Amino acid sequence: MSSFTDRLIIMAVPNTAIGLARLLPPGFQRPRWEVLEGFRYAVGSLDHPDQVIEVPDGFHFDGASVPLPFRMLVPMAHPDYIQAAALHDWMLESGLYTRRRCDQVFYEALGVLGMPELWRAAMFGAVRLGALRWHARKLIARVS
Repeated sequence: MSSFTDRLIIMAVPNTAIGLARLLPPGFQRPRWEVLEGFRYAVGSLDHPDQVIEVPDGFHFDGASVPLPFRMLVPMAHPDYIQAAALHDWMLESGLYTRRRCDQVFYEALGVLGMPELWRAAMFGAVRLGALRWHARKLIARVS
């Protein structure tokens, strides 16, 4: 079974919002986190992993990308899933993995962290919907 080989140690990064965004209450702002000590995620058996994904120290991420209306139910940074969110964000930003692979590993990592199947499915659905927006932004950037 896949597993995290290290625990997550993070620190909140000061808000760098500009303009009117700085006037929003903290719960409406997008927090940023920094990985203080890198961690690894072993895909497959821990003894004989198919792949080991290493998230380096110093990596900045925003936790789970939860739409504003749902943040009361699903906070962006909760101990039950923030390590899976950091892993997912790093995989995406590294450019070494396809979006689909990042999302699959995120779903699996949620299970490793003990998230119930209903929440895993909901969060996986959310990242797959987010993929549509992500692909649209990539296409627009290429055209510009």
